[in-house]
Amino acid sequence: MDTTTIILISAVLVGAIVIGFLFLMPKEEPSRPLDTSSAVKTMEDINKVMSSSAGSTAPSTPSQPTQPTQPSQPSQGTQPPQQPATSPVQPPAQLSSAYIQAYGEGYGKTELEAEEIAKNNGLKNLTEQLYVQVKTSAELKEKLTTVIQEGKVREKFESQYEKTIQTKTEFELTGVTYRLVERKQSGNQYYAKMQVYIEAEKAKQALEAYIAINIGKTLLDNKMVFTAKNIADKYEPLLSQNMFPPKISEELTNLISQIKAKYDKVQGIIKNINAAQVRDAQTAFDAADLVNQLFATVNDLPANLIDTEKLRPYLKDVKISLNGPKEVLLGEQVKVEVKVEPGSVKSLFVYGDNVETQDLVTLQNGTALLSAIVKAPNSKLNVSLSGIVESAWAPGSVTQNPDILRTTYKGAQEIKILAGGTSKILSDQKLMRENAIKDALVKTIKKAASELLVGSDRELLDIPIDDYILSKVVGAIDYEITATGEYSGLYYVLVSSTISKDVFEAYIKDALKNAPSGFAMVITEGDTLGYVEPALIDELTKSKINLVSKDFSRKVLETQAKTNLPPATLAKITALSAAKYLLYVTVNYTTTYLSDYKVYSVRTLVTTQIIDTITGNILSAPRFEETNTGATEQAAISKTVSGQKFKDYVNGLISSLRFENVATKAVYRYTFILEKTIYGSILLDNLNAKFKDVNVIEKADTKLIVELDNVPPSDFERYLSSIDVLKIKKTSDNTYQVTK
Repeated sequence: MDTTTIILISAVLVGAIVIGFLFLMPKEEPSRPLDTSSAVKTMEDINKVMSSSAGSTAPSTPSQPTQPTQPSQPSQGTQPPQQPATSPVQPPAQLSSAYIQAYGEGYGKTELEAEEIAKNNGLKNLTEQLYVQVKTSAELKEKLTTVIQEGKVREKFESQYEKTIQTKTEFELTGVTYRLVERKQSGNQYYAKMQVYIEAEKAKQALEAYIAINIGKTLLDNKMVFTAKNIADKYEPLLSQNMFPPKISEELTNLISQIKAKYDKVQGIIKNINAAQVRDAQTAFDAADLVNQLFATVNDLPANLIDTEKLRPYLKDVKISLNGPKEVLLGEQVKVEVKVEPGSVKSLFVYGDNVETQDLVTLQNGTALLSAIVKAPNSKLNVSLSGIVESAWAPGSVTQNPDILRTTYKGAQEIKILAGGTSKILSDQKLMRENAIKDALVKTIKKAASELLVGSDRELLDIPIDDYILSKVVGAIDYEITATGEYSGLYYVLVSSTISKDVFEAYIKDALKNAPSGFAMVITEGDTLGYVEPALIDELTKSKINLVSKDFSRKVLETQAKTNLPPATLAKITALSAAKYLLYVTVNYTTTYLSDYKVYSVRTLVTTQIIDTITGNILSAPRFEETNTGATEQAAISKTVSGQKFKDYVNGLISSLRFENVATKAVYRYTFILEKTIYGSILLDNLNAKFKDVNVIEKADTKLIVELDNVPPSDFERYLSSIDVLKIKKTSDNTYQVTK
């Protein structure tokens, strides 16, 4: 092979090596932009949504919201090794001002249950923030005010707006993002923490529409048909923009349909009135009956929609007279006789000042009987025939009684209550009025609970009511301040309330579901030696069970002694104290003196009924029984309630309580009899390595006593059997002998 050939072959080989090396080198990938496909809409999109709502405004040059970053690895340290990896644990997302966010926490028996509870709590907190933003911005109020007329209609709207905005309804949101930021095992339960966030403007607009349409329905119920129709027309276009989940969309569509149906009915009456041919007295009375129906249906009738003047020539000679009592009590329900001549008049429209009465009265042969509640010293009752012929009745004198508490109406599903509230006369007029109103509402709620929950007319005035319950349940009461004044050195208000049984129970149930103040009440009967109840309460509180105050328990027990109410009924009353459960404890002692041994033998029997305060259902009724001896009865019973068996009984009660968001803790005490002192140290080292927060109660040469949270005997003994450096033998309940 000549030199030239060798050179060519060498060049080819070198070129192949270089090309192969280039193929093997890692290629540098171009950096890719952050994927924002899963991000929510920009503020420009929000502007498009808001521009479709009449009167809505939005900034013209909004900034793009920051896309939350996704971590590549789940955070370490919060996930127990035995847990399955259901979802990665992520740090909280860094959000721009275009979002609102909240956090929710939850405990559960499984990871999934804890996460679901955390989601629900986070969503509730997020909704609460939305309500605050809507209330403080006053934007919704300004939008709605443009369709509200002046005078009494506007005043009614103001009060309905305040009532609706303060009532936390069941509102659902779409476009919510949930982010798991912490997860761990706590005792025998799992803990989860969720970050919950949503686009602020879009969520706010959806909530405003929801509240506005609900206010429209409320106004419709108060006969403001035209006002409600204007609101429905203003916000109905939002329903077609997929801003609401199906359930809410269906609810709002139904409300708007109700408003439109009532409006169409009113328009039909107006059409019939305007088309009526009035030729004589009878046709005039027929047309007047239609006008009365219209006036009884609508409070905000625009001017010039109907012509009643054509009726005047035929109605001007009609005579109407009213006859009622001269002296009445403030808040009294009175009967007023109505007489009309001629007797062929069919009906009269009824209205008045500071009275509660019906809207339309139908006449039989020119007579009728009206019922009215006197709400103020200047109360006045009016009847009218098409606004052309009128008559009025007013009491001669009204006696004030600020302590009045009376059920003025009771039906199968609704009651009406009149209550007086008083306050000391203060320089702070607002505070004075609030105190008096609160006093009246407390009486009203107790009366309503007596009527609706207990099922009797007993007035539960001795039962205290938690301020938290008052603040929540007041949303279920449609109340009106009907009179104010001063009486015997006190400022007073008169409050007239209408309460639905179903709504009242639903609000109490919702309040107790989220009650922060108390979860259970303990009422004990038969504990003559006074040892069982303190020991029971001590063990419950150690396990993080929040109990309602002793004052509540004492007052409820006093009422039970007076009325002899059964425990199930008593539990419903207990709901007023913000307790979800009533622990109704019955204690029986049997004492025998053993003269030969000069000791007392005391048999203790404890039965605890765990009762749901909403339903009155007894969830369980576990029994405890034990006999001990002592130099005195007190010494014997002291041994019983300080023993592990009684503590296990209380732990059983705790496990029966169905808490949703509360991490309960059961404490178990274990005693070790040591052959040598060193065995206690060895055992303690092993326990500290296995269990968290080992509490040493006593450590002596021959004894070691420890307490562990949420480690029952079965699990504990399983672990003890795995310790091979010591020999541990069970001698009695929770007591063990330790040898080598």
